[in-house]
Amino acid sequence: MANRGQSQYLRIFNGATTIERWQNYYVNQTVTLSSASWSYFPFSASGLASGAPGTADDVTIELPATSAAVALFESAINNSYLCELKAYEFDSRLTQSAPQASQLLIVNYVGEVIGISGSFTSLAIKLGSSLAPVGAQVPPRKFTSRLIGAPIRI
Repeated sequence: MANRGQSQYLRIFNGATTIERWQNYYVNQTVTLSSASWSYFPFSASGLASGAPGTADDVTIELPATSAAVALFESAINNSYLCELKAYEFDSRLTQSAPQASQLLIVNYVGEVIGISGSFTSLAIKLGSSLAPVGAQVPPRKFTSRLIGAPIRI
């Protein structure tokens, strides 16, 4: 079909606590998907379709460098937050006011915020898989006191 649209949903979370939910398709709207509210924030994700099975390729999210986004992702990298990124495909000829019931989940990716770069106007957030590539390595995670506890001090 030539009339296919794609929408992406980004959930930033720490354990069972969801910090933020964003969607990038329904402009200036908050929509409901899977019993959760998703507010509009313009972002794009690259690297979702380029990975091969068995690799731990990174995904990059590009978004405006608003003060809220900078503070959120600064906290995310310092506290090892995770991001869940979902992409849905749907028929763009049908209603565009809310997510369609017939949309198809085409990507579901979970990664840890492992890098931030950018400029005064845009941010590039690098997400890395917490799964180790095939081999005997420790999973490529950054160990923080939040993950393993605070050391004893004398």
